[in-house]
Amino acid sequence: MDEEGSKISLKSIILIIGGIIVIALIIFALFSSPQPYSQSKKEGLTVKLYDNTSLKSSSYFNLNFTIQNTYDVALENFKIWMESGSLFTALSKPLSNTTTLRTYPIVLPKTNISYFFGNVKVEKVNVEMKKVPILLKALFQPKIINNFTINAANNNSLQFYGGTENLGIKEVEARKKVSSPLSISFSFNAKDFVFKEGSKEESPFKIIIENSGGGSCISDIKIKLQSEQANNLVFCSYNKTKLTVPFETFLKPSSKIEIPCNFTLSQLREKDFISLKLNLSLSCDYLEEKKFYFNIYP
Repeated sequence: MDEEGSKISLKSIILIIGGIIVIALIIFALFSSPQPYSQSKKEGLTVKLYDNTSLKSSSYFNLNFTIQNTYDVALENFKIWMESGSLFTALSKPLSNTTTLRTYPIVLPKTNISYFFGNVKVEKVNVEMKKVPILLKALFQPKIINNFTINAANNNSLQFYGGTENLGIKEVEARKKVSSPLSISFSFNAKDFVFKEGSKEESPFKIIIENSGGGSCISDIKIKLQSEQANNLVFCSYNKTKLTVPFETFLKPSSKIEIPCNFTLSQLREKDFISLKLNLSLSCDYLEEKKFYFNIYP
């Protein structure tokens, strides 16, 4: 029995060792395969580089990128280019927007584009240099639209419209989080949208615009607020200027912009309920930048 048991133990050990070797080979194969060099930021573009980042001095190499529009909005007039120092050149000049620029009329949400640039020269170096960067820049105009409704009711008939829960700002896309370079939200108190005779005749609210992407606006933000119904019923204020809907104006870029507005409640003197549809659109020249690092060997 002992001899038979020892044979079984020996077989078990051999099987275990064989299994470990197979697993080790699989892991080695996975990690030794070329992996794309990827860069992305929260709520920004995702860029992958599929080329070797270890380069030989005085050699030539290609740059092959895939750029994904991870936003839920279309990006118009999309321009992409590279920038570098003098260690990487094309036509004897450092990489720049004049030598590497590519333009796409529009990049739709959740789609990829390819950006290939060949025959980049690595200039001669005499010592090893590590983490030498190439910047990939994307400039585009995001198409951002927010459709919303303002609901207000007369206090005498409020019970017939579900109470204050149904009043104030109601967004069409409220149940779905939309990823975009610029986000739009609203600040308000639903109780302010109830008209009482002899009380205040305006309902205050704020339009809040925030930079929620992987870059920033490098131009003024164009904002357009319009409605077929709300003429002279909604007005806002920015930079000490009164803006009556419909309006179009330009805002200085910032990480967060608050625009105070008012809805005219006095229209409810002879009405039970008002529901106004409005359309808010934003655009700017939006710039994102990714860095890719290379090692150069003599």
